[in-house]
Amino acid sequence: MKKQGLVTLDALQWIVYHIGVVISAPVVVGNALGMDAAEIGKLSQLTFFLTGVASLLQIWLGHGGLLIEGPAAPWWAAIVILAGIASAMGRPLTLVRTDVEGALIIAGLAMAVLGSIGFIRWARALFTCRVTGILLMLLGLQIGGVGIKGLAAGGVKLFIIGLLVLMMVIYLNLNGRGLLKSSAFILSVVCGWLLAFLAGEVKWPGISRWFSLPTLLPWGPPTLETGSVASFTLLGLLLVPNVVGSIAALEAALNERLPIKKYDRGLAASGAANFLAGIFGGIGTIPFAISAGLISLTGNKSRQPFILACVIFIAMGLFPPLGALAGSVPQPVAAAVLLISGCSLAMIGLRDVMREEIVLRENFIVGLGLLSGIGVMLLPHSQWEQVPGWLAAILSNGVIVGTLASILLEHVILRKSRPGIS
Repeated sequence: MKKQGLVTLDALQWIVYHIGVVISAPVVVGNALGMDAAEIGKLSQLTFFLTGVASLLQIWLGHGGLLIEGPAAPWWAAIVILAGIASAMGRPLTLVRTDVEGALIIAGLAMAVLGSIGFIRWARALFTCRVTGILLMLLGLQIGGVGIKGLAAGGVKLFIIGLLVLMMVIYLNLNGRGLLKSSAFILSVVCGWLLAFLAGEVKWPGISRWFSLPTLLPWGPPTLETGSVASFTLLGLLLVPNVVGSIAALEAALNERLPIKKYDRGLAASGAANFLAGIFGGIGTIPFAISAGLISLTGNKSRQPFILACVIFIAMGLFPPLGALAGSVPQPVAAAVLLISGCSLAMIGLRDVMREEIVLRENFIVGLGLLSGIGVMLLPHSQWEQVPGWLAAILSNGVIVGTLASILLEHVILRKSRPGIS
């Protein structure tokens, strides 16, 4: 009984550690697509469901590692950009929703095919320790940026509570022992939630049903708008480094190498998960590299709590009261955990970059790769208003731009000359 209680506590820790990313995506996407509060609530419920299903799919058929597969920032950023362009052109947002359904279905199928034919096995040489390190550092910076914005999003009281949660997580990780250390995240978030509740800052969404199943094609039959399909399919291809980086981060956390076929299986499973997201009207998914940060911090490599966490995610999608309880966590409280996630991920990337000596050539690759990605992150959204939608979805993403820049610098522009054969 005691062991089962510890497994449940560890499972809740998996959920709490990732909840900030999971609950942020449907709010951002829902508002961009003109959804009302009830529709955003349904999208949130679906996001929990798809996160659990996609993560289990990876465990059983994909890479097999302890990586939560959830709503990917590049996907929901692309949806926001498409919605903005459509609004400027007078295209109904209801039609954009079916465009997204169709584009995700096609992109998911393309990713599944690439994984099935061993695409990563062929392209693995592109991802040197510098490329994966830059990718992971940029992902950490992107998540940290979301965390900072989240901390400042709820007013002074919630900002202070968020800071207290952040300090509590850090203190328990540094000074806690046994259960206090291994449960630092869940304990800190619970304390933050209680403080927010006492301060009158916890908002409960209305619940009309106790159980509901996801609906196939909730916005109507999918439409295949050329620009959306092209941009999403290309984005799916450009997310391959994200899959590689996430699995590489897991390897670093576990201190062991995974067979290259696991990478391709992971890509194929992500494709299947994105196909499901399309037919259920959800948000595209990707393996979360931040999961490796939790393993690094806690040292917990057990599959049982992870699988239980996936089941709980699915239950949160099927039982609205559970989803509402998770959704009641104030944004600044969840953002405090996001900052820790981003910090862990950035440091895993930094260790990856430092695995080889940094001399002048490597200095340019790492520096320009990071600066190009960070520079794009700092650009205002208005920068992309005159750019075609398919191109804006790519160029507006700092992680993709920085990773592509590092690949070009590493293998094309500053490619090492091979010694001649005498």
